[in-house]
Amino acid sequence: MNSKLKLSTKLSPNGKNQLAEYFATPPFKVMVLANYSGIWQQGLNAMQMSSSPGVLGGDRLDIQISLAKSTALSLNTQAFTRVQSMNVGNCAEQITQIHLAEQSRLFYLPHPLVLHKDSAFKQKTLIEMCEKSELIYGEIIAVGRVLNDERFAFRQFSSHLKIYARQNDGKKRPLVSDCLQWQPSAMNLTALSQMENYSHQGSLIYLNLAKSAVELKAILQVIHTQIAEEKNLLVGASLLNEGGIMLRVLGHCAEQIQMLFQEIAQRFPTENQ
Repeated sequence: MNSKLKLSTKLSPNGKNQLAEYFATPPFKVMVLANYSGIWQQGLNAMQMSSSPGVLGGDRLDIQISLAKSTALSLNTQAFTRVQSMNVGNCAEQITQIHLAEQSRLFYLPHPLVLHKDSAFKQKTLIEMCEKSELIYGEIIAVGRVLNDERFAFRQFSSHLKIYARQNDGKKRPLVSDCLQWQPSAMNLTALSQMENYSHQGSLIYLNLAKSAVELKAILQVIHTQIAEEKNLLVGASLLNEGGIMLRVLGHCAEQIQMLFQEIAQRFPTENQ
C-alpha cells in the first residue's frame, strides 16, 4: 500500500498555531490535541495515528511536514509501529521530509519501531532547518518482540537521517548525518560496540541554530547530571559539531527510553527561557 501524510502549520490572524494543510491516505490520520500537553508553550499539539496493525511487505510510507515561520508543533504518535513479517524479497519503505521555516519549532518523537521476525524495512529522514529554527527529534528501535524471546530475527533494517541548515544564499549546510545498517544474517549485532546484550536503541537530537556553544554546553551539563542517575540504560550525550546535542541510548525496555527522552525534551524549552 502506498500511504501519504502531509501537514503544514500556519499562524492565525491572532497569532494562534493552526494546521494550514492536512492530507492523509489510509492508514494515516492526525488529531489535534489540547495545547497544555505539548512541549512548546502556545504551540500546536497533534497526534499521528494509524489504523493499520503495522507496516506490511510492499508498503511505501510518505510523510511530509512543513512548519511556517514562527510556528510551533509537538507531534506524537498513537502506538508502536510494528514492521510485520514479510515474504523473502519483500521490503517496506518510509520516507520522511521535514521543513522548518525561520524561527519555527518542532518536537517529533514517534513511538518505538518494532522489527518482527522476517521483516525488512528501510527508512530515510530528511530535515531542513532555516535560520533560528529549533528541533527536538527522536527515534527508538526494538530488535524484535523481546517478550516473545524474538531478537534479531528480522532480515534487514536501514535508517538514514540527514539534517541540513538552509543558508541565506539558498545553499544547504550539513548539520547531522546518521546511518544505521543492520543485517543479522551477515553481522554480529551482539558484538562489542554493536548492540551487545541490549534490545533497544534510541537517538534524541536537539538542534537550535540560535544557540551559542556556551549555551549548549550549559544544557549538556544538565543532561549529564540527569543521565548519570539512570539505571539499566547505557546513555551517552555530546555536542554536535554545530548548533545542537545528540543522545544515544541502549536499553532493555522501550518505555524506559521513551520516558527518558520525554523528560529531557521537556528540559530544552525550559533551558531556553
